[in-house]
Amino acid sequence: MAEAAFPGTDDYSMAELMAIVLARMAGGGEETVAGGGANGGIPLAANRLAQLTVNPNLWLFTGGAGVYNGKFDTLPLGTWDPSCGHGAECKIYIADVVDGGTKGLNPRATRIKRLGSSGFGGIQVDKYGNVNMIGIGPHPKLKVRGPGTVGTIWMGSQSHNIIVEHHNKRVFVDKVDYVSGAGWMTGGNSRHEALDGRDGPEYVWSSICVCDFTEDDHRMRLASVHPGYTVADVVANTGFELVIPDEVPTTTPPTDFELKALRTQVDRNGVLRKRRLTVG
Repeated sequence: MAEAAFPGTDDYSMAELMAIVLARMAGGGEETVAGGGANGGIPLAANRLAQLTVNPNLWLFTGGAGVYNGKFDTLPLGTWDPSCGHGAECKIYIADVVDGGTKGLNPRATRIKRLGSSGFGGIQVDKYGNVNMIGIGPHPKLKVRGPGTVGTIWMGSQSHNIIVEHHNKRVFVDKVDYVSGAGWMTGGNSRHEALDGRDGPEYVWSSICVCDFTEDDHRMRLASVHPGYTVADVVANTGFELVIPDEVPTTTPPTDFELKALRTQVDRNGVLRKRRLTVG
């Protein structure tokens, strides 16, 4: 039975920690577009928080709702939720959402610049950052049916991040059953050769740690461990051999300012305080 991920304090939840750390990644003031998966409450909160704190030039795109720069202060259920459109600067048709995504697959088209707070998850993630949202088991008799590829095909064609709310050996596997969002593919230069030199995922954010990828063979590497957990906990709950540096820091906890901004200007209804992330 999976246990709720707990940061060792009641001052904040693990979901709040993830949203705040993701928002920090979006700093710098560069004008860019950021988004997330359909049910990605954590990146949605992170992007809105980043707009209010570290990057007012961030364009928050919620594809399912088809809006840019919603001004919500109670967190929608996902990027499909019509409440994303509260105070939005513009709304577009779903056909334009799809057309905009497919432009990212065209090397001659203008690429969408994405920041660290953008990302999507999956039911499986492997050591090279490939994501599976299709299903588990042989086709057509899948043991588990996932939600499908949705926008992960074109989001995976750009540099992106992976955000996973459950860390265990069933999610973090040596090789995904199906690839719906390309990571570093089979490692080495395989992605650059297949996708016109485009970089793959930068970080993997899970309920207990942050990982990045090695510079040469692009294997997943442990970058930091969230409060309440250890390197041994991460290793014990990962289904492949992570690259472990000699020193692994603890993820920096939220500040009082960050928590106040999140809870009063983004998530007044406390969705992230109640969101259950798991380990094991």
